[in-house]
Amino acid sequence: MSKSLAEILHGGPVDTEEVKRVSETLIFERAQLWPKFFRFASLLVLAASIATFGLLGDSLAVVIGAMIVAPLMLPIMGLAFSVSIGDRRKIVSTLLVSFAGIAMAVAVGFVLTLPIARVTHPEAIQQIMIRTSPHLLDLMAALATGLAGAFAISRRDVSDTLPGVAIAVSLVPPLANVGILLALGEPSLASGSLLLFVTNYVAILLTGSLVFVVMGFRQAATAPFDARARRRAVAIAFAALLIIVIPLSVASYNLIVTNKISARTYALGQEWLEGSGYRLMSVDAETADGTVNLLLLGDGDLPPLNKLEERTRDLIFGRTIRVKVVESQTLYIGTKSR
Repeated sequence: MSKSLAEILHGGPVDTEEVKRVSETLIFERAQLWPKFFRFASLLVLAASIATFGLLGDSLAVVIGAMIVAPLMLPIMGLAFSVSIGDRRKIVSTLLVSFAGIAMAVAVGFVLTLPIARVTHPEAIQQIMIRTSPHLLDLMAALATGLAGAFAISRRDVSDTLPGVAIAVSLVPPLANVGILLALGEPSLASGSLLLFVTNYVAILLTGSLVFVVMGFRQAATAPFDARARRRAVAIAFAALLIIVIPLSVASYNLIVTNKISARTYALGQEWLEGSGYRLMSVDAETADGTVNLLLLGDGDLPPLNKLEERTRDLIFGRTIRVKVVESQTLYIGTKSR
């Protein structure tokens, strides 16, 4: 007898016991609400603290450690599960827990950064800056993570992959980053980190719900089915996704253009300097004022700038080139070897 798609994905039929197991894992039920929430809040505060110190210290290893400790994936997957079975009470419960977790993570980042705010410059910290400009690739990664997370939670035999899922998606670090940047007086950069988190949140919610639906959890659930609550939740999530796609698309387009400009300018700059005493050390097209910065090192006469302008005029999208020249000298101390 052939198995259905739901049984293949789940590794067997979903029954009421399986629904109960997943629900007890993900949902903050009234009977165990406060003990479970206390564990969740404690781990989240610790994870947000680790993430904050890792971000401020520019340490990727510490930030990854925070991702593993962070329990914020739990209520988000709980919300996805609740939406899939159409349980309005569980939807509200997991939504409130996730919102409380978001507020705690941002608050921890803010409070821990305040004492060193005057001596901290976010532009000089890579781990902070890379979480302020999400792109469409971040959305694609989050969609895949939602699939992986729901798959791992719903199957007993692959639950050991959950730490990897936690690392794959960034939840607590962007929130801690929001708190850090608000404490540093950088609301514009903080909004970028918040966008990264919301992108991950919505994507995990949608694809996680899809996996639970396809596996047949709704059919096995005994709780009253609220079709209106499920439709409303899915509609809000899709609307949020469409809104998110707009700034992500703009950021992705700008990144592609910037990369093209950098590559073209570097190649043309190399040709322009050929035969001179200068070397092109770097090209920076990601500047606040839109200029393309070229850093040259060497000595002697610089090739005519108008030749560089002629070569790049139609290839750098109307950007202005700024050439920075560092004169160098070679000095010998003692006897020069022959």
